[in-house]
Amino acid sequence: MVSRGFIFGLMSLHLMMGCSGGNEMCKASIGGRRGACPPTWIQWGGKCYKAITEPLTWWEAKDECIKMGSVLVVPQSQEETEFLLQLQQSHFWINCNDLQEEGTWKCENDEVEFRNWSTGPENPQPDNWDGEHCAEVWVHQEGKWNDAHCDLQRPAICIQPAPQLHF
Repeated sequence: MVSRGFIFGLMSLHLMMGCSGGNEMCKASIGGRRGACPPTWIQWGGKCYKAITEPLTWWEAKDECIKMGSVLVVPQSQEETEFLLQLQQSHFWINCNDLQEEGTWKCENDEVEFRNWSTGPENPQPDNWDGEHCAEVWVHQEGKWNDAHCDLQRPAICIQPAPQLHF
């Protein structure tokens, strides 16, 4: 007869081997769950992500993430941006805005310096065209950021820390 401790150890080893904690999608699965993230969430780089495909205003998207115990995503690197582009197939909201002071863009996680505004000569961003104050990611331009009207309908991506499994 095999002990419970042995089975638990094998399950733990399976999780550690299939989910190394690097910046790749976690492939470990027990009972349909991916790593330590809740069902329907995807783990990458120690965080859990959930794409909201329903078009929402920026405020609605932010509120929807909060209802799920998470926040609207702010890409922290080009690698994370590339991952996010796999989750969402159209422009999506991110948690950056200049609602408090025009031209002073604040993001949910201000300690990270990564900013990915489109800098093309024909359409540099942010441009505050006709009062744009909320940030989105442009899928068709490799994840460059754009300022947009907050009341436009866009999908979104929520993020939360991956629960830590302690064995």
